[in-house]
Amino acid sequence: MALTLRRYVPHLDVTIISQRPAGRAVAVGETLSPGVLPLLRYLCLDEAFQRGGHLPSGGTASAWGAPHVTERSYLFTGSGHGFHLDRANFDAWLLDHARALGASVVEARAVRAECADGRWTLALGKGDPIVSAAIVDATGRASWLARQQGQLPRRNDALVAVAQWYQHDRTEVSTDGALVEAVADGWWYSASLPGGRGVAMLMTDHDLRASREWAERLAGAPATSARIASWHPDGPSVVRAANSQSLEAPAGQGWTVAGDAAAAFDPISSMGIGFSLRSGMEAARVAVGALEGDVEPAAHYAASMRRIYADYLRRRSAIYAMERRWPESPFWARRHAAGA
Repeated sequence: MALTLRRYVPHLDVTIISQRPAGRAVAVGETLSPGVLPLLRYLCLDEAFQRGGHLPSGGTASAWGAPHVTERSYLFTGSGHGFHLDRANFDAWLLDHARALGASVVEARAVRAECADGRWTLALGKGDPIVSAAIVDATGRASWLARQQGQLPRRNDALVAVAQWYQHDRTEVSTDGALVEAVADGWWYSASLPGGRGVAMLMTDHDLRASREWAERLAGAPATSARIASWHPDGPSVVRAANSQSLEAPAGQGWTVAGDAAAAFDPISSMGIGFSLRSGMEAARVAVGALEGDVEPAAHYAASMRRIYADYLRRRSAIYAMERRWPESPFWARRHAAGA
């Protein structure tokens, strides 16, 4: 959002409030499809991104609906290869570019937002409050500003990611893709990351996350186990929310939401970064419309978010319906019931 405003509406003052210093947020790795490059091109960042040392990804391999692994290559899409990202570094890179374009960055935590006479006052945990004519919530699944306005996200599941980082010896450039493997209590994702690192994540429901030890769970995923057999754990595992949720009203008077704050998706959909970038661009248009007294962009944005999320739920149900090996498993039974 900030990049769009500074690139295309440079006369506006833009301030980014970042709770964590750039690069220090705990973020799991992510695979970026080649379809996201046009969005980066719109921001004039595609060439810089491709020089950024991200690992190329040839596509995704999956053991889904059957025990054998099948490959889906990006090469046959005509769009080139994808990329494995270090997500924390990628986010810091975007922040640096926004700063270079003239956006101000304040490292603080927002504690209260109030609107009076068409002006927002944002109180911070430290420093002076910020006064603005429009405000965009990009706080992820927390949807902090939306909650302040009485908008509670509607949750569709309780999915979490139990993630473990690794170091491995293969520091050369690799085109290995991501691996997705279904198991009785969820599914695994694993991928190499830049700098000789890797990540393995078990996607399961919140109430199932502690039912077995990591090694025991991993033993039930033979393809994932084989892939990371020579990798060495790097730090403790972490649990992160990965549930599906959306807001009924993603915009109001002088405020809007973007990215996961507007709608958050199951990682099986591969919608994360692409949706965040696209919704940020749309939220920028909503903010400009609010400054000009034009409510049409907000109405269009709300309708677009509802349509995208409804389409996503249908696609998610179709994906989970392809896996029928564990009908008695709580994890799979919940997904199949939701798609019925």
